[in-house]
Amino acid sequence: MSRPGVLLDRDGTIIADYGYVGSVDRVEFIDGAIEAIAALNRARLPVAVVTNQAGVARGLYGIEDVSRVHQYIADRLAEHGAHIDLFLSCPYHPEGVVEAFARTSEDRKPRPGMAKAAAAALELDLTASWVVGDRPEDVGLAEAVGASAIYLGPDSCDRPGVWSFPSLAAAAPFVLERIAR
Repeated sequence: MSRPGVLLDRDGTIIADYGYVGSVDRVEFIDGAIEAIAALNRARLPVAVVTNQAGVARGLYGIEDVSRVHQYIADRLAEHGAHIDLFLSCPYHPEGVVEAFARTSEDRKPRPGMAKAAAAALELDLTASWVVGDRPEDVGLAEAVGASAIYLGPDSCDRPGVWSFPSLAAAAPFVLERIAR
């Protein structure tokens, strides 16, 4: 039996996007993000992080660094009674300099690979789920899998069926009010 869930981008959604965040010393949580994730957790909604990590392909940091950042995020969330059910990342980029990761991938947003993997692992109905992020690729991922899209940032996204909010903290109550039970 599948259920709705929330797929969150990482940089610019949960933590500040300083460009290629590949070490824990660059992790800064966006105001209200931890509390928003905790609210989604309390509602028993599965929460997955789906993040493009081209910094691996570009040779700026390694997969182990991505894992360390995710563990750090998980540890800080746990301190506040929140958690991520699944972290997924795509280290591939066609313009990468690290040969093993210099290619296109179905996992790189806006392609649907990470969302499909999250759906399989967490038994999600993607058409009843939400994708939340701060880039056009996040909106494209939602469109690719038939999920609802929330665009975060100071500007709105003028695409049909896309809701815009300044932050995850502002978007979470909206999702909770509308999620199919």
